[in-house]
Amino acid sequence: MDAETSRQLGDLIRGGSVAALATLHEGLPFASMVPYAVASSTDGSLRLVSHLSRLSAHTRDMLESSDVCLLIMGANPPDIPPQALPRVSIPAVASFIDSGHSDHAGFVEAYLERFPFAAEWFGLGDFSIVAFEPKASRFIAGFARAMTVSPDALRAACQSR
Repeated sequence: MDAETSRQLGDLIRGGSVAALATLHEGLPFASMVPYAVASSTDGSLRLVSHLSRLSAHTRDMLESSDVCLLIMGANPPDIPPQALPRVSIPAVASFIDSGHSDHAGFVEAYLERFPFAAEWFGLGDFSIVAFEPKASRFIAGFARAMTVSPDALRAACQSR
């Protein structure tokens, strides 16, 4: 992936705030919307983090199977065909991060930096930080510009400015 495409991918992920989350729900595909922030784990790995209620169907689904997929899409201006919209599909493993975990404070900080209004929700007992560890992703940079992106290339794209 060239530098300009990497920059475009990083801008797409860092510039977004919501993703479609795909889980398995009672054996069937299920999609929902989740807010996310970009963070790094203590070992430097990229994580997308969210703060989710255990009352939500997608949270219960992730407790049963941690394999998920996130879809992040760019803006949809009326003069661009939908097939040309930049988007990235990110298969990931979801992990629930408890307050004793070494990454917890950093993940909370990244999330609250992105969503400061959510601070009061951290006092609610049914919410948890969920970290999504990306696997090989599929980036569509525009019409007929599809590519597979390794976790390392995805991390590098998100760290570049």
